[in-house]
Amino acid sequence: MLAAAAPLQAHPHVWIDARATLVFDTQGRLAAVEQQWRFDEMFAAYAAQGMPTGPDGSLTPETMRRMADDWMEALGEPISHYFTTVQVDGRRQAFGKPRDARVTRDAKGLLTLSFVLPLAKPAAPAARGVSIDVYDPTFFVAYAFDEPDAVTLKAAPAGCKPSYRPPKPPDWQTMQQLAAIPADAEGLPEELLAVTKGLTHRIEVACS
Repeated sequence: MLAAAAPLQAHPHVWIDARATLVFDTQGRLAAVEQQWRFDEMFAAYAAQGMPTGPDGSLTPETMRRMADDWMEALGEPISHYFTTVQVDGRRQAFGKPRDARVTRDAKGLLTLSFVLPLAKPAAPAARGVSIDVYDPTFFVAYAFDEPDAVTLKAAPAGCKPSYRPPKPPDWQTMQQLAAIPADAEGLPEELLAVTKGLTHRIEVACS
């Protein structure tokens, strides 16, 4: 069974344990989404390879600052757009300039990217509430919101409650097609892109 399943790990290529905090302002409007993405061990080793280190072998603060800047610049490209979509009362929200981006490294060597993604204009949830989708349409990156406190609210109005819905895994045939795509492929075929766009991690907030 393990031998048969191994090739299906070829796509995606980066795994992220994610956390998201929805931040509200003093007027009860959604103002920002704070995110933490902890990368898998293989990606952390690859990203740190050849980077300047201190006497103890750890990545220097300057190195991690450059990592954060480079990653945020790449995530700002239209094709990725921070892998995040926010809708408030059914209307898609534009983002302001991300802030407080930083990379940290834990005792196991895993790297975590933290950043705040502010809305260009805070928006008050109404009847249709708030919905946030986190996903990579190219399926190069796979997310997981597995921790009990992976989704939280900050300064939310009384009566606002979050919920989380994981994506439905693709069928076996689709997984085989995805697994056959090499890591250096330019993108997914249109028919597969249509499938992966549905593999969203959905966070919703309803306010009574």
